[in-house]
Amino acid sequence: MLGCDGRGTIGSLDMEAAGVSLVRPKDEGERWIKLVLVTMGLWVAMFITMAVIPSYWLYFADGTLKWTGRISIPYGLGEFDLPQQAIRDIIVVIWYGLALGAFGVGVHLYNKRNPKTLPTGEEKREATGGYK
Repeated sequence: MLGCDGRGTIGSLDMEAAGVSLVRPKDEGERWIKLVLVTMGLWVAMFITMAVIPSYWLYFADGTLKWTGRISIPYGLGEFDLPQQAIRDIIVVIWYGLALGAFGVGVHLYNKRNPKTLPTGEEKREATGGYK
């Protein structure tokens, strides 16, 4: 368990860890481990939301729902005729937008909650103006 005192049992073995807390890392090594684990978790979450779920939806729409024909959508002066695969793909595009937007909002909220501050006694560096 993260942040525990390092004592635990596995089966009948009594084990004691080095007392590592990933909730409040003590040094750069623990901070690095925490960042790697968080990055791996974000990668898995993005893989599931950006690859697994849309792929499943495409197979579900084609196989179970049998969205292989055409659909006519009436509007004021006529009908809008398009293949059902186009609707299926539009749903995936909307899903991508929602997922990316949610990840972006999550990063924004994390940055607002944990602002980067300078260590005590260190002054802010002068802006150089970027490329010229």
